[in-house]
Amino acid sequence: MSGMASIPEEVYEASALDGASAGRQFFAITLPLIWQNLRTTLTFFVMSAVNLSFVLVRAMTGGGPDGSSEVLLSYMYKQAYTNSSYGYGMAIGVVIFAFSFLVSLLVSRATRREPLQF
Repeated sequence: MSGMASIPEEVYEASALDGASAGRQFFAITLPLIWQNLRTTLTFFVMSAVNLSFVLVRAMTGGGPDGSSEVLLSYMYKQAYTNSSYGYGMAIGVVIFAFSFLVSLLVSRATRREPLQF
């Protein structure tokens, strides 16, 4: 919302005078000008989805019957703190970090554009 609020009203007024509809204004003005904010938000959203899976599984099932609903973060937690296998838990944490970094890099590359300014 702050990204959209930072776009000057004059830009929208000029496009309305040129005959642009509201949909055209959104796709030609608003979306390109807030693209950097959207990239950052999407990256944080993807990374938080990995962490949220742990929270949901832990709160709802605790790993499920015989580990059937366990995710990688809950497995790491169980290995490090329940089984006292700290090195193994840390190794799983490094894999999770590498996976998160790779996904973040892919999102960044897929959404790369030349930044626009008004």
